[in-house]
Amino acid sequence: MIAGGPRRIDLRAIGAGEALELAPTLAAARLACFPTDTVYGVGGALSPAVVEAVRAAKGREPSKPLQVVFPARELLLATVPLGRRLRDACRRLLPGPVTLLVPYPADWSVPPPGEVRAERRRRFGRSETVVVPTLGVRVPRWPGDARLLQTLPYPLVASSANRSGERPATALSEIDAALLAACDLVLDAGAVAGLASSVVDLSTFEDDGRWRLLRPGPWDEATVEELLTKRRDDLPAP
Repeated sequence: MIAGGPRRIDLRAIGAGEALELAPTLAAARLACFPTDTVYGVGGALSPAVVEAVRAAKGREPSKPLQVVFPARELLLATVPLGRRLRDACRRLLPGPVTLLVPYPADWSVPPPGEVRAERRRRFGRSETVVVPTLGVRVPRWPGDARLLQTLPYPLVASSANRSGERPATALSEIDAALLAACDLVLDAGAVAGLASSVVDLSTFEDDGRWRLLRPGPWDEATVEELLTKRRDDLPAP
């Protein structure tokens, strides 16, 4: 926390100068609070220091993984190595109110990986349970007042802006005072949708096309299924 409390920027009334400086200002913050299309998040530019700051502010156990929020889908596809099938799934599902669990990149170390247990098919119809290291990725469909965030040139490591076990916040007024005070920077876009993202496990999707809805949210299984299979002329040919 900086002396005198965090710096606040109202994205609904941001000036041209502040808009130009938003990316470096956010990159320099040890911890920032910011809006998404679902709930408010807390985090910052990818670094071990920000990971530790998020965990400390939330009272979050180190074993619980954090997600990476990409400002735009194109930056995700350019940054995270994904096979053809997974790239197609990302194009179909993102941007949107969903967190996708993809295989953890071999050359990444921040944030630490999560993991899921998945059934992997073997020859002759057999299957085995495997532990797959994962990375949770998001590309929000930024609300109008927060659309400037889609111009950031880097991703954010993040979690929802609430103490662990408490309800996610839909506005700054709902965020725990101590958590908010731990931030260097607070970005205000007013109220957001308020329902935490759906979580879709795509950890084995590249190999077998299978997926699971691990947490319901704005999208249910039927919605995810339709988005993954519906014919679309705006996507590159597989």
